[in-house]
Amino acid sequence: MDDTRHPNFPQTTAPDELTEGDEADEPAPRLRATDLIVPGLLFLATVFTTLWAGAYGTRTNFRVGPIDFLLQDPGALWRGIPYAATLLGILGTHELGHYLYSRRHGVPATLPMFVPGLPYLIGTFGAVIRMRGPILHRRALFDIGVAGPIAGFLVAIPALFVGLKLSTVIPVERGFGLQLGEPLIFQLVAWLVVGHLPQGQDILIHPVGLAAWFGLLVTSLNL
Repeated sequence: MDDTRHPNFPQTTAPDELTEGDEADEPAPRLRATDLIVPGLLFLATVFTTLWAGAYGTRTNFRVGPIDFLLQDPGALWRGIPYAATLLGILGTHELGHYLYSRRHGVPATLPMFVPGLPYLIGTFGAVIRMRGPILHRRALFDIGVAGPIAGFLVAIPALFVGLKLSTVIPVERGFGLQLGEPLIFQLVAWLVVGHLPQGQDILIHPVGLAAWFGLLVTSLNL
């Protein structure tokens, strides 16, 4: 068979044919000051919306909307710090895992870009990074892919322990608000921290635990 290639088509090598070691990677380009502008602005906006969401979740008047809540008591925003710090810590660590391993393997990537969300939900739509170059071999693809979920998981689990420790066990009839599902990891940590719940009892979860629950959800979706 003739192996002549058309001169207008570049010759490429399949990822699994390349060297799998780090020695095949070239250093990623250095960040410029302008690369910080968009991620920085998005991060500040997301800090605000997650603070807002965390504070709104502590309200006692469930008839007030998120805008009226903030206008009536702007100082209440600080009550959202435990929730916002936990959630952004988990999401940020997750994306930094992807980012740092992208840099390690010489793949140009943006800094983590947080997406602000609605204050009456969780306050953010998550965070992403953009790859600005190809991933050239399987080891890099694997490392970059798993680094984020592992990093996020290592932050979310301790946060869940702390959040459940700060939570309150209440009678079910007094429960109100959002009813969350209980994945296996949540049930295990709850059993270790709270113990067996008697019939008719439930956990009124602390904002730190709520943020950890959402962080685990994001992590599981990326596995």
